[in-house]
Amino acid sequence: MTDRTEDRFHRALTLHRDTLLEWLNGDSRSQDVRLGGATTKEVLQVISELKDILERIDDGTFGDCKECDDKVESERLELDYTTTVCLAHYSEGQIRALERDLELAAKVQRQLLPCCIPESPDIEIEVHVEPARIVGGDYYDFFSCPGGTQGLAIADVMGKGLPASMLMSNLQASLRLLGPEHDEPSKLAVRLNELFRNNLKLISFISIFLAKIDAEAGILQYCNAGHHPPILWEAASGSIRWLMPTGPAIGLTHDAGFKSETLPIGSGDLLLLYTDGLVEARNAQGAEFGEERLATYVKDYALQPADDFMTGLRNAAQSFVEKFHDDVTLMVVKFL
Repeated sequence: MTDRTEDRFHRALTLHRDTLLEWLNGDSRSQDVRLGGATTKEVLQVISELKDILERIDDGTFGDCKECDDKVESERLELDYTTTVCLAHYSEGQIRALERDLELAAKVQRQLLPCCIPESPDIEIEVHVEPARIVGGDYYDFFSCPGGTQGLAIADVMGKGLPASMLMSNLQASLRLLGPEHDEPSKLAVRLNELFRNNLKLISFISIFLAKIDAEAGILQYCNAGHHPPILWEAASGSIRWLMPTGPAIGLTHDAGFKSETLPIGSGDLLLLYTDGLVEARNAQGAEFGEERLATYVKDYALQPADDFMTGLRNAAQSFVEKFHDDVTLMVVKFL
């Protein structure tokens, strides 16, 4: 396990512990609601487990297999951070059960993604998904907004395997039910946060970018909940704008302050959404693809149609890294 992976586990588990402590120290009258019905004893048990795991990360024993000198696979630690036995010591029956879970999770994820891309005379949309494993944590979707405007989302569910697929399923259902009821992305983010913050098993929260596009009025309204900032290329000026986070990731804090930002959009403008698997991908020399390289590509090729832009970006990224080690999801929206 790399230092970077351990740092990621440490950050995620620390946030989870602190969030549970915040819930416990809150107003007792609403504690049952905030904790989803869990008892104080159950929550304290989770906090104790988290404390033990954090101590093991600090002393370098996190991920050690108790049966041999090997390390437990990182993907399985993301699935269950209390795992202490590597796959080499699983029985054939346990291996087959794990494979069935992975197959089911992959099937669930394939069915969650939209079956088609919305068509409009005002915008072109292209999407590309590059999974690094059988089951990943990237998610995108389209939904209706009040007034007939187009809603879209891109998200990163940091967990893996069947639990991540179930979480994505809940996210999809929530978006499609709640999207038409909320006229601002920030209000939708608040509602999503209320639904997901009580999940005691959620150790790596959901980063999500929500947008509402009114192409006829020339307006883009968005809320960025802890996601990597999309790029808006403005054709009139030939400049780019980073759509920075306007609130924390979903499920991170009890009373998150989400804000919506509204921007004008014009003919020829281009919006690029992506997940961290693109900008954090590294080549053989250890260099990241990075945001600067991505911004340069956008400036050089934003005049192209959406499908050509997407094809070129995929080729540029694959030529740079050769093989992705994390999921990559790309969405391009071209305003006509």
